[in-house]
Amino acid sequence: MTMTTNTKTRVNRTVATAQAYPKFAFCSAITPADPEYYARLKTAGIDTASICLHLSGYEHYKFATIHTNLARQANMNTHAFLVTDLTDIYTDVILFSRRFNQLGYTNGEKITIFISPNKRSTDREEKIIEMIDLISNYHDENYIDIALMKRDIDDCIIDLSKLPKLINLTIINCNAQLSGIAEAGTWVYTNDFEGETQLLAYDFYGFYTDEAGYQLSLVDTDYAVQKGDTWHSIARRHGIPLEDLLALNRAEKDDKLFAGQVVRIA
Repeated sequence: MTMTTNTKTRVNRTVATAQAYPKFAFCSAITPADPEYYARLKTAGIDTASICLHLSGYEHYKFATIHTNLARQANMNTHAFLVTDLTDIYTDVILFSRRFNQLGYTNGEKITIFISPNKRSTDREEKIIEMIDLISNYHDENYIDIALMKRDIDDCIIDLSKLPKLINLTIINCNAQLSGIAEAGTWVYTNDFEGETQLLAYDFYGFYTDEAGYQLSLVDTDYAVQKGDTWHSIARRHGIPLEDLLALNRAEKDDKLFAGQVVRIA
């Protein structure tokens, strides 16, 4: 009779101590129009900028040219955004699109629709959807982003449930511990850079930065939580169904996470 011995294979667990999420800057008239300032952004590891090309009420937004040129001279990756109050969305789209073409932006770059609604405007969600549809006539819809103030969601000025689910969502919630919205793909976390007024964002899924600076090893089985993470964002980032992630960690979706906490991802 042959005797056999059962042995357990030891699994070496490794932690994905991911670097901080890639960051980028939203640049507009409030951004210093100074080559040295853009050089400081680059030195701080910010090599991507989204430039404001149009603001509701302006027929020609001169800062679009200034900051596009500065960002390109600094060899930054550039994207484009417009700020709309939803009063006249057709004029906003026409003027933005004109500047987008004039300044040589391409189909591979991302377009962000910053929503700053006039309190008297109505049917806001329908207008946002129509703006997406209008821009997608010449630009890939997968490259369009909506940016919302968290307070506008909290105050029921914008109903998030009425907006498309597959569009990248940027949440502006400065000086907070979290974006505050589980679905956020991008979080504008501060309006300050070295004492200057400047919107900086974490790019959770690499929508703007092409996941620069973030790599996850195939052998990583654990993940170190970063500031701003939620169960939803971790699941989406690592391609895990939310229910499976929660089950792996014996957690509920409302359980709080803290920076440095290790969660299982495999």
